[in-house]
Amino acid sequence: MKIQNVAIVGGTHGNEFTGSYLAKFWQKNPKLIKRIGFETKVVFANQKAFKNVSRYIDRDLNRACSLTDINNPNKNSHEDKLARELNSKLGPKDDKDKNCDFVIDLHTTTANMGLSLVVSDESELTWLSVSYLAKEFEELKVYRWLGDEEDGYVNSLGSAGFAIEVGAIPQGVLRADLYLKTQELVYKLLDFFEKFEELKDSVKREVSIYDHVALVDYPRDINSKLTAMVHKNRQDRNFQKIKKGEPIFMTFDGKTINYEGKEELYTLFINEAAYYEKGFAMCLAKKIEHKF
Repeated sequence: MKIQNVAIVGGTHGNEFTGSYLAKFWQKNPKLIKRIGFETKVVFANQKAFKNVSRYIDRDLNRACSLTDINNPNKNSHEDKLARELNSKLGPKDDKDKNCDFVIDLHTTTANMGLSLVVSDESELTWLSVSYLAKEFEELKVYRWLGDEEDGYVNSLGSAGFAIEVGAIPQGVLRADLYLKTQELVYKLLDFFEKFEELKDSVKREVSIYDHVALVDYPRDINSKLTAMVHKNRQDRNFQKIKKGEPIFMTFDGKTINYEGKEELYTLFINEAAYYEKGFAMCLAKKIEHKF
């Protein structure tokens, strides 16, 4: 397991400013991310969407990086072209000898997720990195997301990697505290990679994670229009348990819809603005000790 090339990707979503401005900052100040033993490159993924302060131009870039889509000659949207460019820089996805050993994809969320990692890669390097960071940052939460086109994520182009998610923050807004937390997390990860041979054997091969169970959509009518919103008692309660009979949605005339699941689970990405169009109001997960 050798680390030679690391990529920091910002601006995958043009209206998530933290990653975009960090990418611009590091492009101007490359010494801050330089470490001994490997090369760190910065990629500003979707500059057109950033200029438009929009998540994307034609389609979500963070769902456009599957091998099927990359190899489809009929996929010619703005983000499809970007996905091919990213694949050339970070992949190729179908090649074992990739140009990038680890991809750090920077994101923000309107949901109250705090400082968190979203993992959809099962490589040893990914989990060693996650476990190391979880020990270094007590507040860090880890969500293993499976079930929403994760093969199309930008970080899937490299040999290993994950997404950093921080929030809550509105789209098109910068918050200094979350900017600095993201920056600190990246620096700590780069430090880990620099001393990887020295530290890897001391990393605990077990980490607490929130393991994906289901995506929950809003109540809708026969025309797919919303008939309810997230209940005020569930709003912002990310990484907290929900039990059967507890409020989960509220109709527009004030009626409560309760959670009817038999299993006590945890709610994540509650009321994320970008997910209205994707058809889910929150994610449900169970908390486990993941051994690797």
